[in-house]
Amino acid sequence: MPDFRAFTSPSQPYNDVMFFNASADPAQLFETAQQRMTAVIDLLQLVEQAESSDFVQREAARLSFAVGLLLGDARSLYETAHERAMNLCDREALT
Repeated sequence: MPDFRAFTSPSQPYNDVMFFNASADPAQLFETAQQRMTAVIDLLQLVEQAESSDFVQREAARLSFAVGLLLGDARSLYETAHERAMNLCDREALT
């Protein structure tokens, strides 16, 4: 049965808009979090490779906001994947 949980701050300003299925397979949660982390790395590499130092100064706030959203998503997903994996290990230990 799905266990929908809201993404935590800073992923969204409200707790009733964006959700993920916390009962999903831990590997799928981890993989989705990893995609967010890869997106952050890609954004930061674009800044690093920018020709103009002006770019970084002008776009720093927008970049910071985007990175914050992606890292917030990744954090929620990683924490839930860890929690699910630990619960599955506990259940297997009991059987």
